[in-house]
Amino acid sequence: MRKLLVFTVTFTLITCSKTQNSDFSLKYQDLQGNDEKCMVIYHANGAYGTPPVDTHVYNVNDSVTIIENQNLYKEGYYFIGWSMCPQCSPPIYKPGHTFTITASTTLYACFTTPAYTVIYLPGDADGGTAPIDSNYYCTGESAYILTNSGNLYKQGYRFDSWFNANTQSYYQPGQSITIQNSNIELIVHFTPKPFTVTYDANGATTGTVPIDTMFYEQGELVTIAHNTGNLAIIDREGVSYCFDYWCDSFDNVYVPGYTYPIEESLVLYAHFRPFAVGDSGPCGGYVFYDKGYYSDGWRYLEAMRYDINASGIVWEQQLQAGQYRQTGATASDVGTGYVNTCTIIQVLGEGDYAAYACAKYSDGWHLPSKDELQLLYHCKSIIGNFISYNYWSSTESTTSKAWCQNFNTGTQSAQYKNNTYRVRAIRQF
Repeated sequence: MRKLLVFTVTFTLITCSKTQNSDFSLKYQDLQGNDEKCMVIYHANGAYGTPPVDTHVYNVNDSVTIIENQNLYKEGYYFIGWSMCPQCSPPIYKPGHTFTITASTTLYACFTTPAYTVIYLPGDADGGTAPIDSNYYCTGESAYILTNSGNLYKQGYRFDSWFNANTQSYYQPGQSITIQNSNIELIVHFTPKPFTVTYDANGATTGTVPIDTMFYEQGELVTIAHNTGNLAIIDREGVSYCFDYWCDSFDNVYVPGYTYPIEESLVLYAHFRPFAVGDSGPCGGYVFYDKGYYSDGWRYLEAMRYDINASGIVWEQQLQAGQYRQTGATASDVGTGYVNTCTIIQVLGEGDYAAYACAKYSDGWHLPSKDELQLLYHCKSIIGNFISYNYWSSTESTTSKAWCQNFNTGTQSAQYKNNTYRVRAIRQF
């Protein structure tokens, strides 16, 4: 049986009541019952242009989202939103706002001057973008605070609120702020996350602990720091100790470079083990020799990870062609490189030559002796970054020659001091 559909259009007077403000009521009626339907009409209210059109048909108590003003304008005035009254009495509905419809409703375009804006600023954020409120407001009107929709962020912090520097007030998204005859600037405000990670030297006699300046949320992954400050224990009862890993007060192990979820603030203590050949040394190089005991203030030899000069350097700068100086740095045993280096510099002074290039670094770096260079050659695969070429020792052979070693063949030979060879500095500890 075909249903009979009857349209009833009822025109009413415009008032300023939310429930009675309509140009008309539209009802659908069929033989089985009545269901009231509602529409929303946008009115230019004296402005130029074309008001937007809402084509939706709503049920009573539906939520209506306010449409953008597309091209309505008044010369010298700012569009501030839509009102249920032609006089633009509050509330003023901004595009994107919602209201609950109870009857067909007319919304009137509202313009004013002067008008004010709410501006969001990124402050000290590390990234993200501040939200944009494109609305204009009149004095006394309320503006709703936006969310951090552009994901402004600061490392180690979390978004907290928006800060009004003029009133020293903080606002949460969804709250409102009253416009008072001026534009409002709101600056993003961050607060530290609740948990921290602190590193403890745990008795180290040299080096520094890494510093983690971050703050973390519960469950957030923490990347454990490496021993970037070269923590070590030097000569404790004849043994020196290198960093091994971090542990907490419950002896749980935290491996450098690994990530762990944080459940509370952590204090991580350095854990050490005796130095062995191949370990990272206290000055960031590699240990390549352990004589087994302390004497003369040292037990271990440490080598730099890279050559001093990538293009090579002379053993001695000649005063003039063919003129060399005898330094007396002839010691060749393991442990004599430091004394040789000091002796060479006393004779030759400052300059661009092998021994001085090593000594310019602090912490006792020096040019290895002939036998120390031999040890270095045998550990070249452990230390790395050598080339297959000659390297200078600090051991003088004659007035015009000094000992070097070929790191391809392993052969040691005396060569003229003005030859340009590679240099790898070492130190004792």
